[in-house]
Formats: sequence, C-alpha cells, structure tokens
Amino acid sequence: MTADKINYLKITVPETAEGERIGKYVLRNYREAVRSKVMLHRAFKRKEISVNGVPAEETRLLKTNDIIEVRYDTSVEEETKMKAIPIRICYEDDYLAVVWKPSGQNFNIFEKAIHFNTALKDSNGDRQKVWCINDIQKAASGLILVAKTQSVKDVLIEQYKNDEIQVTMRVLCHGFISTTDTLQLFLPELKNKKDEEAEEIEANDVLKKIDIISHTPSNNAQYISRLNLQLHTPLSSVRLRKLFFYHSKHPIIGNSKFTLPLKASDKGLSASLIKLSFIHPIKQTLIQIEEEEPAKFKALCDREARFYQNKLDREAEEIRKSGLSDIDSLERKEGQLLAYVLGQKEFWKKMFKVTKDCLIPRASSETLVRAAVTVLSSQQNAKRIIDVGTGCGNILISILNEIPSAIGVGIDISSAALEVAKENSRNLLSDNHRVEWRIQDMSTLDRNNEFFDVLVCNPPYLDYTKANRRRDQRALFEQEPAEALFAKDNGYEWYRVLSNVASHVVQPDGFVILECGKGMMEYVIDIWANDWEKDSSYKDYQGWDRCLVLRRKKNCT
Repeated sequence: MTADKINYLKITVPETAEGERIGKYVLRNYREAVRSKVMLHRAFKRKEISVNGVPAEETRLLKTNDIIEVRYDTSVEEETKMKAIPIRICYEDDYLAVVWKPSGQNFNIFEKAIHFNTALKDSNGDRQKVWCINDIQKAASGLILVAKTQSVKDVLIEQYKNDEIQVTMRVLCHGFISTTDTLQLFLPELKNKKDEEAEEIEANDVLKKIDIISHTPSNNAQYISRLNLQLHTPLSSVRLRKLFFYHSKHPIIGNSKFTLPLKASDKGLSASLIKLSFIHPIKQTLIQIEEEEPAKFKALCDREARFYQNKLDREAEEIRKSGLSDIDSLERKEGQLLAYVLGQKEFWKKMFKVTKDCLIPRASSETLVRAAVTVLSSQQNAKRIIDVGTGCGNILISILNEIPSAIGVGIDISSAALEVAKENSRNLLSDNHRVEWRIQDMSTLDRNNEFFDVLVCNPPYLDYTKANRRRDQRALFEQEPAEALFAKDNGYEWYRVLSNVASHVVQPDGFVILECGKGMMEYVIDIWANDWEKDSSYKDYQGWDRCLVLRRKKNCT
C-alpha cells in the first residue's frame, strides 16, 4: 500500500454539523475523497474512518470540534472492481496463459483485471505480474496471449514483432465475397481519396490468407460474407478495417470507425480473434488455441436470413400481382429494388407505376393520405390540394380518389418524375382533369399568388451530412434519387424552406400535412412554431410518429 493510493483527510467538525451522522456528513462534503455511498460503507467496514483517533461507525453522531480522519485506500477499491471482471482462461501453464476478451470491454481495463484475477497464479499459488502480448480493441472480442514471467514476455514479444505468432480473425462483411485473391478483392486505389483518414494500404502487408466460411442472404447487405483472416503481426485493427472500408466493396459490419452497420444491428464490431498458434518459449512445443466465434455472429446471420426470407415471401406476392412469372435473377442477386424491376408498387390499394426517376412509395406515407382525407372530409367549401415533391403522384392521386370533389396540383423539380405521375393519373384517377402537374421548386411557391386548402408534403429528410460521413444511409437507398431522400441541416433543410413559404400558399383556415422522419416530429413542430400549431399527428404501421397535421394560429394572417 503506497501513499499515492491513500486519500487522506483530517477534518475538525464545525458547529453547523453538530448532531449530524458522520457517514452523511462525509459523503455530502468530501466526495472527492470517497465518491459513493457504497465506497463509503466499505471504508467504514475497513476501519479507515475514525473520530478522535477511534474507528467510527457510519451512524455515529458528530459533536463540534470532533476530529475526523479519513484514510481511504483506493487500491482496495480498484482490486474489488477488477476482480468483478470475469476472465475466461482458454489455456494456462506455469509460464503463460491465453484468455478471452469479450466485446465491449476496454482493453486497458481488461489487462489490469488479468493481474487481479486469482486464477492466474504462480507455482506457489501467489498472484503474479503478467504481460499481455497482443491487444484487441474495445468493440472486438478474442484471444489474448499473456506472459507470466519477464523472460517469457521478452521471447513472445519478439515472436509477435517478427510475425511468428499465427493469428486468425473471424469477420462478417457486407456483400457476396466470391474470391480469396487479394488482387481481385482489394482495389489498389482508394474509393474516397477526399477522406482525410483514408490511406494507401497493401493488402499483403495486412493479410496472409483469406478463407471464405459462408454466405448469408441479407436485406440490407444483399449478402453477409463470413471470413477467416490469417493476419500479419503486429496486428493493426485500424489498418485491417481501413483496408476493407476504403479498398473493397465489402466493409466489415460494425458501428466502429471504418466499418458499416447493418440496419437495426447492435453496437459493436463483427470481428473476433478466434485462433492463436505459436511455439512455446520454454517447452518448444506448438501451442494451438481455437475458440468458437461469438454467439452474436450466428444470431446476426440467422436474423438476416430470416428477414430475407420474409422479404422473398412478400416479393413473391408482389410478383404474382404484377402478372410476371420470371424476374431476372441477376438483378435480384445484385440487390435491385423489386419495385424498379417490376416497374410498379402498390400504394393505398392501387398499383402505381414507378421508375428510378422517382421515390418508391412507402406504406408509412399512407398516413398522409389518411390525414388529408380526414381534414378534407370535414370541409364544406372548395377543396384544393397541393402536393409538394409529388414524385410518381401516389399521395395526391390517392387523396383525389378518396375525395371526388377535390382538385389538386402536384409539383416536383424532376420532369421525368412528373411524366410518371401524369401516366399514373391517366390510369388510376377517375377524372384526370382534376389534377395539374407542374415543374417547380418548393422554395418558389410564394410566387404563385394562389391558395390551397391543404398542402401535403413528404420532403427529403435523411441526414445528408451523416449519410456522406457514414455511408450507411446511402448504401441502403443508393438506387433511389438522392434529391428525394437527403437533406442538409441534419435532415431539416426542406422543413425550414417550406415553413417560410407555406403562409403564402395555404388559406388562413387551411392545413399543412407533413411526413416526418423517425424521431423528428417535435423539432419540426418547433420549426413551424411562429405561425403554425399542431392540430393532430398519425403513427405509421410500425408505431412511429410519422404524419404531422399543422394549422394556422388564430392570431396569424
């Protein structure tokens, strides 16, 4: 026990603390010495707190001028904390051990915990100093080689530096990897040269060998490839992740830096060091330790396979409805969105034509139709609707079909999308003269000098900055037109633009109906708070707040 491990205090009790219990007094006034109630309780049990030279109970009542002395031993607390960290030993002898580090465990803390683990002892049964030869980042899991003596440490470190210790890492990657040839798998040039953290990496400097273990179909990644990577040592996890992230089309699955997450995947990194092979420094025998991959790897693949099968079942029904019996298998394997392959998508019980010039209609957007029908059904006067960013026209046409007395205008900045909307209105709208289609940007709506009873809009709201930085959203939606998906200002760009012009377009007693991204509705309400107030909201089929109905505040004209 050293002085730097002792928090020492000497306190003279003031009159204001007369009659106060010592435990409460110390905890309230001297947390820098004893940080928590639990730690304080243990300090009293260890008799580290005294009054007038006598160990005290924490319920003792203080008197003015009592002398409190605290000798709080932080090393005991550290040992208690470290012993609580489980250490699973995969191999051990008198000279070395191999232990398993779980994902989510900080390596520096884990290394310290190994020293305190009672299982790692010398031949006399005493706890000893140990040294970790390799490390593994917090988000990953795997085998750690531990030396028990200084001489063994020196030999193992030399082996590790000289690439004489064989290490195998199991990883899950995005996409279908069909080759183990690094020249074909990894691009010599960088995919994103503008990224300051990108660097030129030779695959053969990082990898010795790639073994393909399995492929799992996936909704989000088309496929998940399960690989065993035999790696050079010293191992650099960052360079490994950068190699797959910048030099291939198959980033490692994860929420760590230089990885790409799967939708709804848990935090962490799909990388685990599952095999170590080396010559024992003392016995001169080959030591091979191999562990199963983490259970969450199989759970992730099983889940993706299940979701993919559910998707196939849904798509089979869509194909049946389309009247097509044969779909290009190559298009499906490469992840072509079925709506674009079929050229149509069902929305509000109608089949709408879609092309890659327009956003694919989502079931969540049907909440806008429900809200507009409810609002318009309560109005007695003329019912004029404007659909801003109409795309293939699915929202406006569905509303007009439900409200035969209404007329509408659909605007979009894409002439190609408007051509699709016009075709849909000719095929699906009973009276095509009730709708007009215009090329126009929403920021110029205030120049029209015309008013509507309802303005409906599903604006782009995916975070443009985040999508460019992480690539996950672009990877999921890269086949659809980016201008219909992504927005700046953390996704709120077009909500702000529309809020500035809506008062010049909507009647004083009219309504604005907006689709909102997940978790965005409250902030959208704040953006519109000056002149508009919430009238109602609608949840989508998954239970998320999706549709916001706004009306003009009574004191605003």
